[in-house]
Amino acid sequence: MDIIAAVLTPFVVSLLVCGLMVRFGPKDAPDGGRKTQAAPVPSSGGVGILAGVAASMAALEALGAHVAGLMFAPPLAGVAGFCVVAALLGWLDDAKGLPASAKLLALVGAALGAVLLGTAPAGLFVGGAAIALPAILGGLLAAAVVFVMANAVNFMDGANGIAMGTALIILASLVLLLAPSAALMPERQDLALLTGLLLAAAAATGGFLFWNLRGKLFAGDAGALSVGGLIGGASVIYAGVGPVLVPLTLCLPILIDVFMTLAWRARRGAPLMQAHRDHAYQILLRAGWPHVQVARVWWGMTAVCAGAVVAGPFAAQAGAYDAGGLPVDVIVFVGLAAAGVWLWLKQRRELGAKLAAEGK
Repeated sequence: MDIIAAVLTPFVVSLLVCGLMVRFGPKDAPDGGRKTQAAPVPSSGGVGILAGVAASMAALEALGAHVAGLMFAPPLAGVAGFCVVAALLGWLDDAKGLPASAKLLALVGAALGAVLLGTAPAGLFVGGAAIALPAILGGLLAAAVVFVMANAVNFMDGANGIAMGTALIILASLVLLLAPSAALMPERQDLALLTGLLLAAAAATGGFLFWNLRGKLFAGDAGALSVGGLIGGASVIYAGVGPVLVPLTLCLPILIDVFMTLAWRARRGAPLMQAHRDHAYQILLRAGWPHVQVARVWWGMTAVCAGAVVAGPFAAQAGAYDAGGLPVDVIVFVGLAAAGVWLWLKQRRELGAKLAAEGK
């Protein structure tokens, strides 16, 4: 019954609510710039994802999981609060349009609010060593992670399947990583509930993708910001029980494109707050790649990162935690990050230059 509540319920509810959004949701119209769809497409598919997660949590509560008590207590209260605020801001932006600066400031406030509600680790694990953090520093780092991940997923939400499909892989990977900690620490009931929450979010995202991959529905800011915030919040909580580089490694395919593109635009004096088509995935779209083909590239890169970090605990058990004096989590993160930066630069030099010469 728990599996039905955590997987089947959110998938079906999300599938149905997203179907309603296809018919009744706000429309995202082409603008001749970043939004290149041929006709207006219904948005706010994130409402379906959130509805699926909420239905799953209600089902688990009915089964005696005491969801409500845990959800309104640290550290999950901060994660849940941020996701709700992000979803509301996203919905308003999808339906009415909000100034970018106002939305960003509101998200900063929500991220800081999440920290005040207890979503911040007292220390970090890096390379097998525990590092204690002053409360203020830990809080600021936690808020930064939640804020950055929410916006990073939103920035990548410009091709069918890419942001939400990648997010599904990350959510499922976090489930696999958190489940052992939840089993080993039964007193941490929040870890067990967070695992169920992530599983429900992954299933609900699958229900959304049924419509999104067919080009019928966009996640909108309501979906991208809330799902990204959930990934960021879960990463912060995981950093209190496992290596902090693990969730960061999972998110490298998103983070590298976002930060490299921002750095590239800043170097050229381009406005950072202005919508654009300079991300690596957008360059592939400009070159004529189909949306699903572009999405598969990011799914593949994320799957490689997921395989590397999920295999880490097994390597540690086999006595291979250290390699050449360096911890495996550090080696994997640095190696995959370097590979990602190299691929980004290679594409920019070759395909980006070719498109610029053709005026595309």
